[in-house]
Amino acid sequence: VPSSEPSESPSSEPSSEPSSEPSSEPSATPSCTPSSMPTESPSKPPGVNLYYPDWTSGAFGCRNDGDEPEYMELDPTSWLSSTVDSCCQKFFGGFNYDICMGRYPPDHDDCNVMLFYPDWEGANEGCTNDGFEPYYMLQFAQYFLSNSREECCEKFYHWDYYGCSGTIPPVSGDYYPDWSIVSSYTCLNDMKMPNYMIKNQQWYLSKTLKECCEKHFAYDVNTCLGTQNAGTGKWYADFDAGRCAQDCNGASPCGGVAQSWDELFSTKKACCTAKYWYDSKCITK
Repeated sequence: VPSSEPSESPSSEPSSEPSSEPSSEPSATPSCTPSSMPTESPSKPPGVNLYYPDWTSGAFGCRNDGDEPEYMELDPTSWLSSTVDSCCQKFFGGFNYDICMGRYPPDHDDCNVMLFYPDWEGANEGCTNDGFEPYYMLQFAQYFLSNSREECCEKFYHWDYYGCSGTIPPVSGDYYPDWSIVSSYTCLNDMKMPNYMIKNQQWYLSKTLKECCEKHFAYDVNTCLGTQNAGTGKWYADFDAGRCAQDCNGASPCGGVAQSWDELFSTKKACCTAKYWYDSKCITK
């Protein structure tokens, strides 16, 4: 029998019977079992959604919300399109075409009017969105079709991304080899480098003049740098003059600075013996 008045302090032992009414507050720790069953079909992952004809009551339009019926999803080449225009032309011809084109205008970034595909069967220079992609691309739309030109170029033309996307990257280097003149051995930093160098900056552009000269004019770095090489003072065969010349600038016996491929000798006699053994007058030339 319960007491008529509640005690000022709770008892140390719990009651043997629980109360018939649940508490009004939720428990501090959630239960391990979920309160309801999960949905039978998971939501579709974000990605490329093709356009399908929406034939719900009173509708004359094409949608790309990913909720096309299963029979359309199983036969994409018959029912699905990469652009709203091609979908409307295919399923809502005549006077319904204009209604279709204006019924579901894109209202956010994920609802594109046209999807991009690699133009392998055309000029093969980039991605296009004319709606004439091959059927096999529609069948595998998640792979072949892209929501933007940049996304398509990154996937299928990554080696020429800037040419495909029509964008120009920021210039990361100052100096570039000047091949506008055949006999030029110069690196310039006038920011007038050709576009193909801008697209491949890692190879063509350099931070310093020395780096550019060594990379692109290794056979004549001094000319590129605008410096004068005094030479080694050794001897080499000057086949144009038919004699052994000294590796230095100035009057004879200097023959100018030797090229990197010229074999050098410590004495003129050694040069004559190795290169002009047939010419008894080599040592006096």
